[in-house]
Amino acid sequence: MKRYALLLLLCLALPVAADTLDDAAAALDAGEHSRALLLLRPLARDGNMDAQYLFGSLYSTGGNGVAQDGDEAVKWLARAAEQGHLQAANALGMMYVSGLGVKMNEAEAQKWFALAGKIAEANNKSSDCE
Repeated sequence: MKRYALLLLLCLALPVAADTLDDAAAALDAGEHSRALLLLRPLARDGNMDAQYLFGSLYSTGGNGVAQDGDEAVKWLARAAEQGHLQAANALGMMYVSGLGVKMNEAEAQKWFALAGKIAEANNKSSDCE
């Protein structure tokens, strides 16, 4: 019985997460970056790779009430990339190749660009099967 109750709670929580992600995207579009951070934080901590990508992206550039923080950006973008988020892997490569918020590191950039390539290839293969 407990298992079914937990499953029901998880199913009910999914629309809330999607709504919160939409609210965060709307806040980003409106330039309300600090509000977006507040909305994204719990989703990112819970493992939502889209939230992790947006959270990390905010820290990579900073602005509108959010301080640029390369360490936080790398932490969250890496979590998303390791789950298969293409844009996160590419963003990490760009950060390291340009030195945006981190020390320039060509080897690290190549690592993330290579992962982005693998993710893109996997996505193309899976879409071929549909």
